[in-house]
Amino acid sequence: MMKASIQRLVQPFLLLALLLAPGSLGAQSILGIQGLGFPLEPMDARARALGSVGTGLFGGSLSPLDPASATGLLIPTVNFTFQPYWGTGTLDGESLEGRGTRFPLVGLAYPVGALNGMVSLTFGGYMDQRWEVEVKGTEVLDGVPTTVTNIYRSDGGISAFRLGWAQRFGPSLSLSIGAGVFTGSVTRTYIRGFDSLTVGTAQIKAFTDGGKWQYGGPNGSIGAVWDPLEFLRVSGSMTWNGNLEAEPSAATSGGPATYDLPTEFRIGASGVLTQGLSLNLGMSYADWKPSPKGLAADVVAGAIMSFGGGIEWQAPGLGSRTLPIRLGMRKSELPFRLSGAAPTETIYSGGIGLNLTQADEFVLAGVDLALERGSREAGDYSEEFWRGSVTFRVSGW
Repeated sequence: MMKASIQRLVQPFLLLALLLAPGSLGAQSILGIQGLGFPLEPMDARARALGSVGTGLFGGSLSPLDPASATGLLIPTVNFTFQPYWGTGTLDGESLEGRGTRFPLVGLAYPVGALNGMVSLTFGGYMDQRWEVEVKGTEVLDGVPTTVTNIYRSDGGISAFRLGWAQRFGPSLSLSIGAGVFTGSVTRTYIRGFDSLTVGTAQIKAFTDGGKWQYGGPNGSIGAVWDPLEFLRVSGSMTWNGNLEAEPSAATSGGPATYDLPTEFRIGASGVLTQGLSLNLGMSYADWKPSPKGLAADVVAGAIMSFGGGIEWQAPGLGSRTLPIRLGMRKSELPFRLSGAAPTETIYSGGIGLNLTQADEFVLAGVDLALERGSREAGDYSEEFWRGSVTFRVSGW
């Protein structure tokens, strides 16, 4: 199965190598080397800036985390989000660096007026598995000490296509249902290179091993948005994830793997504090369990929760347009252990919305910007990071 040759090498040996030898890391986080990778939530910049778990925000949104809120968009809408990332970590005195750019969410929504509903299609991130670790060491070959460079590389990740339908029932209630599939692949590569190509009379060549696995599996969701009062919104979603199958390519010596994915629950609420100022709070929950043919019991963290919230102020802008200013905070538990320790993440965030074209309170075109400052801890490992998010959205016929 997938944890044959290269995965057996990477998971126990790589952590030991990081502890014993100087090296460098290129990734979103070293936490991504465990389990299925690093969680990559399909969330836009507005939610990121507010420290949100993705549900309960006022207005319409195109998000698989709060699918029923699509009814608030009213007209065809497209959005696109990208995230640059910079981070540094420390493990047993050794420094590690990570950087990269991710694309967590692309979405399209289109109304069906005769049914008073909205159909949506989203493509969003789930797990990121892009990382590279380089570790230098010394081996004695033919009696000669030779410097070797070991490179452990993973390229790929898991994403999800989701097709949804959101239906409005009266002025205060919207419900949604959706279905989709997981997709993606990961290529694992191990390279051992020798600084000296000749040892004695022997010609030494670099050694390479690895393989590629393709991911697939079903998912489905239900959601609800309820506005019991003009100044209050409550929404939630449940996402069911079926078994994730990892199939090796024809040239890969390892076998298939099956991962039991958890059902995810999210709930959030927003309330108006004063004119132009609102508060959002939310939480999420998922229970990760071992998989007989995939995730070992000492890798999964079990039940994990996330709590977050923030404030949004609709500051006056140019003409009739507003300039939303947002601040937030979020505390999360992460699903995969590092050296037996369950990771936690703390984030402080802020951002603004640039409403380029606005009709009354409905934004026809705009850009949302968010910047997060966060830290993660797992036993002896700690890291700090900056993460930006930029979301472009356009609505119109």
